[in-house]
Amino acid sequence: MINWIKKLIFNNKPSIEPDYPRPFGYNTIWYAVKNETPHSVIEKLKLNVLSQANWESGVPMAHETSITSPLSNKIFVSPCLDGYVLIIGIYPLTHGDNEIVKSHASLFDELQFFASHRVVDYYCWAKYQSHNLVRAYAYEGDINEVSWNEGAITAEELALGFDRFPKKEAELGEDVVFPNEEDVLYIAKAWGIDPKFENHSYEKSLGYICRPK
Repeated sequence: MINWIKKLIFNNKPSIEPDYPRPFGYNTIWYAVKNETPHSVIEKLKLNVLSQANWESGVPMAHETSITSPLSNKIFVSPCLDGYVLIIGIYPLTHGDNEIVKSHASLFDELQFFASHRVVDYYCWAKYQSHNLVRAYAYEGDINEVSWNEGAITAEELALGFDRFPKKEAELGEDVVFPNEEDVLYIAKAWGIDPKFENHSYEKSLGYICRPK
C-alpha cells in the first residue's frame, strides 16, 4: 500500500529537475519526428501540456499509458535530440496501428514509428518521409502473422539482417528468424535516435507531460 501511494504521488508530481535522457523502448510505443520542436509537435498533435517533466519522471508515465490502458493517457514529448523530437506513449499500444500512424505522418516532414510488446510478441517499425510511407513492418507473434509489410526494405534493415524475417505468415523451418524487442531498438538507432542513448552525450534537459485534447 505504501509503495502504491508513493507511486501515485510521484506520477501526479513529475520532477522538473533537468536530467539526462533515460533509456526506454521495451514494452512501449513511440514516434521520432524530424525537424520539429517540442512546441510544434504539441501544437500539431493537439496536445494539452500538463507539466514540464524530466526524463526520469516523464518516461515512466508515458510507458504506463503505452502498455496498460488509455485511462491515464499521458504522453512524454522530449526536447530536441540530434534534430528529432521523441513522442513516447502517443496512444495505447494496439494491433493495426497503420491508419493512426498514417494520419499523424501527414503532419510532419519525417515521422518514424516504433512499437514493442514482448507479452503478445508484437514488434513494429515504420518510416514516413514527406507524408509518404517509405517502409513499414509489423510482426504479431501471438497470431503468427506479418500484419504490416509495405515499402522496400531499407539499407539499415538489410545491414541488420532483417531480410531474414518472415514476409507474410511465419514460415516454419530451421532457418526462420523472428523479430524481437531488441530489433526494434536496433532499427530505431539505425534510422536516427538510439533509445538506449549509448555512446552519445546529451545535455541535461526537460520535456513535457501532455494529454490529448
